[in-house]
Amino acid sequence: MSLNDLKTGFQKTKKVRRAWSLYKWAERIRNWHDWYAWISGFLQTKAGVAAALGSTAMLTTAAVVTHNIVADPYSAPFEQTEIKPIALAPPKAEPERQTQSTLIFAIEGRDKAGRRSTFDVVVAKKEFLWVRGSSEQLEKEGRVVTDAELASDVLDEEVRRGLGNAKEIVAVGTASQEGDAREETERALRRAQRTAELVGSAIGGTTPVSTLNLGQYRDPCPTCDKGGTNWQRPFMVIAVKELEAGANLGEALADAMSGKQKLPSPRSYSAFELTKVR
Repeated sequence: MSLNDLKTGFQKTKKVRRAWSLYKWAERIRNWHDWYAWISGFLQTKAGVAAALGSTAMLTTAAVVTHNIVADPYSAPFEQTEIKPIALAPPKAEPERQTQSTLIFAIEGRDKAGRRSTFDVVVAKKEFLWVRGSSEQLEKEGRVVTDAELASDVLDEEVRRGLGNAKEIVAVGTASQEGDAREETERALRRAQRTAELVGSAIGGTTPVSTLNLGQYRDPCPTCDKGGTNWQRPFMVIAVKELEAGANLGEALADAMSGKQKLPSPRSYSAFELTKVR
């Protein structure tokens, strides 16, 4: 083969390689154009926007974390802190209605078997209280009141009518925190018995009556009245409005009285003794 033939063959090979190289570049440009078109279309969809934002957020977070590590290499290690639940105040028992001298609260509870009962709790307003140390006398704003005054002012016509329509009446006795626990629990019982006598005389009839001895107050109350302990020994009587068949009255009443502001809670006193009187 002559020198001219070799030169001609070399030039043909060079042209072929150049043509192949140009073809590969053209293919790359075409593929890039297709990829760019797909990316542009994808970013116009919701999924594409979400993916783009997610990627941006991840990159930003990573950058911040990296920055923090570099900027503050001597910072204290992270410690897991226990998040404690916020203590909620017990629900307030608001009076459903009131008379001149009493507040009447409508409450309901269930016994341990789930049987429902409803009650009207009649509480004399705070100016009517048991005389401290007495289980016979009540006072109004520091003055001892007679049985006749009590019947007309506290056990007025509306209260007597409500008690008279009850399925059962529960006379409640309480004692404030001062004094010996045993003596004050006995005093609370005598107050419940005295209340039962006063209510029985006021309404007459044959409605069943029980006493509920709550005993002595024993639960410090940081949010309660700081002016004294009179509020711990209110004059109180309960009308049983509904009692589901077979319901345990004591259990349902304890449940109804529990966890409510403005009403004596069984857990705040030393006893919960329910006794049938008539």
